[in-house]
Amino acid sequence: MEIKDKDLRYAKPKWPEVRCGQCNRLLFRGIVEDMEIKCSRCGTIQCIGGCKQETRMNVCSR
Repeated sequence: MEIKDKDLRYAKPKWPEVRCGQCNRLLFRGIVEDMEIKCSRCGTIQCIGGCKQETRMNVCSR
């Protein structure tokens, strides 16, 4: 069986989804080592990866 170039466009890897803990909005797909991200819907700041405990305690929402 031969793989054609146009078939490779649709062969995207299945990245894990990261969603907001408050409103469940999809924030991104992928793997990160350490990241802080703000949800554009509810404004919650989330720490993903190996963040310090101090940062996790400072999660705030609008």
